[in-house]
Amino acid sequence: MKNLQSLRDLKKIGFIVPSSNTALEPVTQYMASSIADKVSFHFSRVVVQSLDTDPKSVSQFKTDKMVASAVLLNDADLDALLWNGTSGAWSGLGVQADVTLSEEMLAATGLPSSTSTLAQIEVLEHYGIKKVALTGPYVDGPTQGLVNFYTGLGYDVVKTSQMNERANVVFGNTPLERIKELIREADSPEAECIVVACTNWPAALVLEEMEAELKKPIFDSIAVTLWKALKMVGVDAMLPGWGMLMREDNTIDKIKPVLKTLLGATSASRITLRLDLPEKHIHVDTVCAEAVAEGIPQLKFDSSLDQRALGTVMWLETSHQLLVQGDCANADIPPPQALMNVYGVKAQMLAPIYKDNKLTAWISVHHVGNTRVWTEDEIAALKKAADETEAIMLAAKWL
Repeated sequence: MKNLQSLRDLKKIGFIVPSSNTALEPVTQYMASSIADKVSFHFSRVVVQSLDTDPKSVSQFKTDKMVASAVLLNDADLDALLWNGTSGAWSGLGVQADVTLSEEMLAATGLPSSTSTLAQIEVLEHYGIKKVALTGPYVDGPTQGLVNFYTGLGYDVVKTSQMNERANVVFGNTPLERIKELIREADSPEAECIVVACTNWPAALVLEEMEAELKKPIFDSIAVTLWKALKMVGVDAMLPGWGMLMREDNTIDKIKPVLKTLLGATSASRITLRLDLPEKHIHVDTVCAEAVAEGIPQLKFDSSLDQRALGTVMWLETSHQLLVQGDCANADIPPPQALMNVYGVKAQMLAPIYKDNKLTAWISVHHVGNTRVWTEDEIAALKKAADETEAIMLAAKWL
């Protein structure tokens, strides 16, 4: 940060914060410490002391109070504004309340505006999530409000957990071990992710650990609000150590349409991209981009296999060729049994990408249900997708 010519060089984000919050501000700034030379955060407060669904509690979140706080922040010549609170998702006010709030903040300040709840919805849509588990520090009313909110938006809420507390100050001081217990309690084999709904609960501090333990994404309110805020001001940065969401990158976003096009060109079931870039904290055991056909489960959240130890991957390392397998069960180079037995893959193709003559990435094309003969056009489509992906990575100076 000391290398800046002026603080004018920073993108400045304004957060409206419940007055009794103590977790949001230090956690947000800690998460973004590696990009302190790119962005700064500025906070204004509205009176919030206890959280429940009674009229007195809900009245703390009136739009006019938020807009007044936004107008104060606007004096600081900021680049974006966000209500950093989840009230719209549990208070019964509904998603339209957050849409209206964003519109009124924009009208009052002229600044791009959003909320934690809208950010959470965007994240779920971004990952194509349908089944969620929910956890938070709340009592029955807000927890049921969360269930009603997400169910009303078409999500299947498969399980919940709660801390049974109303005082917001207590939320912020929750021991991290207790938060981990409640995340575990909310988890279910059916849940594709766990949503942590509170911006004064320091769950972000355990995201990386709990995602590794439960092998699924955890979308925490503080983290998703920061993710949205950085997008709003055009700061493209990976923040490793804070869960899968914060490890995302604009370069990956450019690659995703390539995979989707390949999915259509091959009539396949699934396309995945694996990368091995330690400097970006990207490891091949986790799928970093994926396109799937309707009804096909994602591999993105399954990191159970040691990819480098697979025979197919070792063959790519030495051959520098595409691997085309029309019948996985009888292939000369056997694919992993889990891929066939658990995910039902009957045929596949793999295309390698190299950096300094070392296998750094590969695209996999999976077909589920039956064996098949891959056509010359389909093989050509895979080669084209690999070339396009390599070009995107070269442009980003990843190779």
